[in-house]
Amino acid sequence: MTAAPAHAMEKRVDAHAIAERTGVPRRTILALAQRGEIPAAKIGRRWTFSPARIEAWIIEQEALNCQSHRVDSRPKNRRTASYAAIHGGRKSSFEVNDTDTAYAQLMRGKRKSG
Repeated sequence: MTAAPAHAMEKRVDAHAIAERTGVPRRTILALAQRGEIPAAKIGRRWTFSPARIEAWIIEQEALNCQSHRVDSRPKNRRTASYAAIHGGRKSSFEVNDTDTAYAQLMRGKRKSG
């Protein structure tokens, strides 16, 4: 008789226990299990989880998230009138600084050439 793997002998837990451990709502845990995005086994009508496999999965997710979120120290370029003026782009055709006046011009359809 061969020995079962160590993870096969551990007690499996339900979605509620995983939700408490991770701080993720139980319904989200169940949805992830149904989509096959989290290690789980459906026994009868109940999803069960191996705590050791969930821990390994969380570590894997952390590694993937760290790789996909590159830290960039440069500020994002926001396309604004001031950005355009600074970087030689086209300036706004509105000749006002007041937001309310600019909105009123826009609503009237009057654009001053600049």
